[in-house]
Amino acid sequence: MPRVRLSRSAERWFLARITELAEIDPRAARRLIERLERQKILLASFPNMTEKGLIKGTRKVSMPPLVLTIRMKDGVIEIAAIRDGRQQDALAPKELRQAEDAPDETASED
Repeated sequence: MPRVRLSRSAERWFLARITELAEIDPRAARRLIERLERQKILLASFPNMTEKGLIKGTRKVSMPPLVLTIRMKDGVIEIAAIRDGRQQDALAPKELRQAEDAPDETASED
């Protein structure tokens, strides 16, 4: 089963939101962390269970109120970006744009 990790930018984004939420409702912040951990377990077992993303080699995971963008990178499932579900589809984060320009050996065309 592949490992699941957050990219640095996704981790920073998530930690900032958790910090904001914890100031308002610490239990809600804990529940959101627990939901992300459960989502990571599901993704490790079923990485292709979600719809294809807008960027080649990515997938979009709905985890209300958040949307995750995942991709395979070096044999690891990476949560490359996280955004609030109320936001429009994000433009490609810088690190995804760079990966899109490089040959993609790990992405599947399913």
